[in-house]
Parts: sequence; C-alpha cells; structure tokens
Amino acid sequence: MFKPFENGTESHSIHDLTLENQLDCVSIFGNLQISKDQQGLKSAKALQAYLNDIVAHLEKQSNLPEQIERQTEGEIENPFL
Repeated sequence: MFKPFENGTESHSIHDLTLENQLDCVSIFGNLQISKDQQGLKSAKALQAYLNDIVAHLEKQSNLPEQIERQTEGEIENPFL
C-alpha cells in the first residue's frame, strides 16, 4: 500500500506513470493515457486514489512550512564517453 512520505525508496506505477516516494516529496513522472473505456476508468481511479492519499497526508500535518528547501541533484559525468 502506498503511504506518501513514509518510505524513501518506494515507487508505484500506473502503466508508464511512476510515483516515487521520498521522505520530503512525492515525485510523479512519466506518461499516462486515460482512454474513454473501462481500462481508462480503472487507470483514472488508481491515480485519484494515490493523489487522495497524498492530499490527506498533507492536510493532517499541523505545521507545514510555506516551502521546503530541497537540494538539487547535480549531473553525473558519463563514464562511457
């Protein structure tokens, strides 16, 4: 079960869309096409459930800062070039 902000190594996917759980943020990246059919409805509901969990977790926090400072990851030189 996806628990936002609780496990810094966890990730979940909905087709090609990935939700990556970290302790201070949840990153969402990739591609998700929601088609007008039963599979599209299933995908939309899965995404909605993840987002509802994230919103509920954030709403429970009593002292959310205006904005957190996150370190940007630097580029790593390609050893194969």
